[in-house]
Amino acid sequence: RKAQLQSSAYSSWVKARENDDFASFAPSLQQCFDLAKEIAALQRTDENISLYSQMLDEFEMGMAASRIDELFGQVQEALVPLLGKVKSSPHKPDLSPLFPNAECGQETAEEGKGGFPINAQKELSRTLVTSLGYDPCHGRIDTSVHPFTMSFSPMDVRITSRFTTSEWLQGLMGTIHEGGHAMYEQSLGDSDTSLDTALSMGVHESQSLFWERHIGKGKGFWKFA
Repeated sequence: RKAQLQSSAYSSWVKARENDDFASFAPSLQQCFDLAKEIAALQRTDENISLYSQMLDEFEMGMAASRIDELFGQVQEALVPLLGKVKSSPHKPDLSPLFPNAECGQETAEEGKGGFPINAQKELSRTLVTSLGYDPCHGRIDTSVHPFTMSFSPMDVRITSRFTTSEWLQGLMGTIHEGGHAMYEQSLGDSDTSLDTALSMGVHESQSLFWERHIGKGKGFWKFA
């Protein structure tokens, strides 16, 4: 039942995304939420545990929803005012390197008038993520509707990204992000014990975001690139 819903919901999402039509996907999304809550209710052994905490345990074992709320509250308290200050600043960044002929202040790929060949972006992404440490001899790089990483073993870890001719940064950062996931998986041992499996979703995302945000968006990286 879950697998069937995942398959149908994915197909619905792909069509909705292509047509910019969230309303057509909303029923499938609601079914996913409802089924997730149903499964969590069956799994929990203590009704005092919230359904979200039960679901969260599958991805970050031992992490309670209350702790997540606390952490996100700290982030929100610091980040929201900062973003407001940045957005209200009269000093807008120059986006012309991302969007040729873009007017100052444009923020989305659709607004730009770029013409970046997809194959050139793929080659650039492959070259850079390989130079960072991803081993394409034990995996492959492809394109998909949404970037993801799939690991069959440390010897076969595959990543995907997506590209648009309107701008080039999204595809490259997506590749580096997924490359972070993949390098983590490729660095695990090859035994069948739990010692050689990914620790948690949080640790996994820490690796991908480290490479994407701290390395991929650093001045030193761009001097290297």
